[in-house]
Amino acid sequence: MEKKKVLAISGSMRNPSFTERMLDLCIEGMGEGLEVQKFYPHRMKIGPCLGCWACWKKNAGVCIQKDDFGQILNAYKEADYLLLAAPLYFFGLPATVKNVIDRLFVILEPGQHKSPRGGTEHPKRYHRHSKAVLISSCGFPEFGNFDLLRQHFMKISQELDWKWAGEVLVPAAGTANVPRLFDSKYDLIRNAGAELVTGSISKATTERIAEAMMPASDYRKMCTANFRGGLVANLTRILIGIKAIARLAMTSREVSYAIKRSTM
Repeated sequence: MEKKKVLAISGSMRNPSFTERMLDLCIEGMGEGLEVQKFYPHRMKIGPCLGCWACWKKNAGVCIQKDDFGQILNAYKEADYLLLAAPLYFFGLPATVKNVIDRLFVILEPGQHKSPRGGTEHPKRYHRHSKAVLISSCGFPEFGNFDLLRQHFMKISQELDWKWAGEVLVPAAGTANVPRLFDSKYDLIRNAGAELVTGSISKATTERIAEAMMPASDYRKMCTANFRGGLVANLTRILIGIKAIARLAMTSREVSYAIKRSTM
């Protein structure tokens, strides 16, 4: 059986990267039998789209720029899954990732026609209809900070004929620095990958992944202390982390007790 092909874009500039860990966990959950090509746009030479229309007028489907984008395009032409992982930068995509999206102009053909959604669209080349997943993390605790990015990604998916297949979104990503606090969340992200290969990531899984691990007020204090530094600030950060772990342990015991009671 031919292996399913995964095009993974890892758009975080940090090393190590929490967003990339989310991406890797999702791929791990998808299981074996995959051919994965992962790209790091910030480590590649990829210029912005020039808007020159050379890929329409001079050499159909071929970009005039001879840079590393060609590697991504070749993977795109065969991809069954497209996983775009990027941290939230000013409520949108990092510039290096946006460059990749803009360069996909080359897959569009000249001309316009009415889209199945009732608007207007360009004909497409390659017609892969890849399953597309957005993976992102945010430094603020409110889930609503993802709204613009989610709308943008869904719009891109529609216009490029990708099959939107779900989201893995983690607000308050700074809580991942508290030891053991995120273990259950990592398991959920693996589960999201497993759901993807059988269909799409469920809304329930997306919501559970995004659940807060501590009150927003505690999270803000922890982040402020982390950047302020110093003995008192570090102690504050540690105490907030211990409080969150204790609360998680208590919740887990309560859930276990409720399950036990329901089966008696």
